[in-house]
Amino acid sequence: MSLAEAREKRNELKKQIINKEYAKESGADTFKAIFKEWIKTKSKISDKQLFWINRRFETLLLPKFENIRIKDISRKDIINALSVLLVDEKQETAKKVLGALNSFYKFALLHEYVEHNIIADIDKNTLIGKQNVRHYAYFKDEKELKNLITAIKGYFGDNRVRVCALFMLYTAVRGENARFATWDEIDFKNSVWKIPANKMKNGKSHEVFLSESVKNMLLKYKQNLPLQSELVFPSVKSNIRPISDNTVRSMLRNLGFNNDMITPHGFRATFSTIAHERLDEHKQSSDVIELCLAHVEKNKVKDAYNHAKNLKQRAVLMQWWSDLLDGLS
Repeated sequence: MSLAEAREKRNELKKQIINKEYAKESGADTFKAIFKEWIKTKSKISDKQLFWINRRFETLLLPKFENIRIKDISRKDIINALSVLLVDEKQETAKKVLGALNSFYKFALLHEYVEHNIIADIDKNTLIGKQNVRHYAYFKDEKELKNLITAIKGYFGDNRVRVCALFMLYTAVRGENARFATWDEIDFKNSVWKIPANKMKNGKSHEVFLSESVKNMLLKYKQNLPLQSELVFPSVKSNIRPISDNTVRSMLRNLGFNNDMITPHGFRATFSTIAHERLDEHKQSSDVIELCLAHVEKNKVKDAYNHAKNLKQRAVLMQWWSDLLDGLS
């Protein structure tokens, strides 16, 4: 190396040292500062994923670590932060938080904020343990279903929660899709609710037929909304956030239905069970029922044939389901 090259290299290294010292003094290497840099790199993920990453960091991690230098955070600190999820048996959420943290620390390692990714040393299986498969409680017969509908329609709480619960029951969609629904997705003229792919669990767009009963319920509900919002079911506290899953659960608890009897997700199981038991009534196949539930077809050849989506058959089935629920109530 020539003397000129050595001097140039020396000056380059001096700049790096100065920049690192400045970063320490300015707090640029704190957990919060690095999080702000990292989250900017996540612009290509879906809005739903971005929302939940922000949500988990803001509620679980930033309150504990925001002003701490990332190098001073240990594996034990991370495990202690996740312990609240494990106590509540939220193993799946804990796994997702660990996955996000792993990506976050990889970013920190790449930009030399840390010398090692401590998340890579945390064994998920050892920390979280084996998850027990828990099936959602649901109703299986008309008498139970009738009591449920009557109770929800007679609910004296916030109308957003009442209508959201009925909307979930009539459409048999996942609670998350119902709660995050926006008015621009609903085509009243053609009686279709078009859910974009980035909001679906399987990553594929989904169409839901809306019966006259459901359309009338939504139109009446929209006229009486106290606040204007893009969301069909905005939160009671904010019109830019949807009502939470716990809000619907709490309503069911207040109406006397505990977790062992019925859950919001159990509405889908109720639809599936009754629809499968009465194939001779609605004349639609099991495949059509699964398409209404937006279940992924594991058989790739069969999935290719289902690409047509069988919208007419699904409309017939959902109208039959709507008529059944109307008759019970």
